[in-house]
Amino acid sequence: MSPNAPPKASTTGATTASAIAATTAVTTAATTKIADKAESAAIFSVSQKFSFDAAHTLQRDIEREGSLRVHGHSYYAEVTVSGARDPVNGMVLDLGLVRQHIALLRPQLDHRLLDDVPGLGPATLENLCAFIWEALLPNLPGLSQVRVWRDSMGDGCTLGRV
Repeated sequence: MSPNAPPKASTTGATTASAIAATTAVTTAATTKIADKAESAAIFSVSQKFSFDAAHTLQRDIEREGSLRVHGHSYYAEVTVSGARDPVNGMVLDLGLVRQHIALLRPQLDHRLLDDVPGLGPATLENLCAFIWEALLPNLPGLSQVRVWRDSMGDGCTLGRV
């Protein structure tokens, strides 16, 4: 080949570009399938928090004197609903619906003497979780967890599906 001769056309560059494009397309398709498969196996959880202030007494052996007197707490609760996303609206459940049902429940607990709430039993964190669960479950079939806690005491309880 003479030094002044034009270089021969190479198909290596075109072949490499085509190979890269094809590999990218296959990788993108595979990644999309993996993401779709992962999401189809995934469970989404959405939560709504609320609070209530209430008084109670409690029959117990530890810290007995203070527990027997009427005393109050600021309680916090979180309701979690789990499930697949609706393909049309992208939601597990509209949280507005959860807020509506909480709004119906909250007056039964807020600024109440918990000892007098029908169906609650002793005003323990466990019983509060169960009470909230039982009140909401008929209208929120995807209910997966109820958590109740008292920041001032640093304690809490979680009730959930296993």
